[in-house]
Amino acid sequence: MNKSHIELVRQAIPLWYAQMAWAKELLVRTFNLERAEDILNKENKGIRQIPATSWFIRTHGIGVDIFKTPNVGGINFDFDKPNPDAWRLVIFIERQVNDGQLKYELYRELIDDEELMKKVVNEALNAA
Repeated sequence: MNKSHIELVRQAIPLWYAQMAWAKELLVRTFNLERAEDILNKENKGIRQIPATSWFIRTHGIGVDIFKTPNVGGINFDFDKPNPDAWRLVIFIERQVNDGQLKYELYRELIDDEELMKKVVNEALNAA
């Protein structure tokens, strides 16, 4: 683990917040909800495609997972946690790399070494 690894993860954190804001707005506008959290109502539970897009949503507990295909793009978050936790940030970075939003050549060492990724993400979040 080195400083450049930590800096790469720190650079992904603003993208997390932007994706979360986008996801909430997408839910409200697409499903005519008062609040994004209303997607958790019983009638919206499960996996479904977002109309007229290549995106899917999967509700879970107190959160939602928005993705193009499994492990590609989007974000998985809980409505009661405005900040990323280590587990979700690891998944987020992997998905953004798989979607081409983050460059594989920059994140390759982290993507290819699961333990290193976990250590770096924990360090970046604890230092923030």
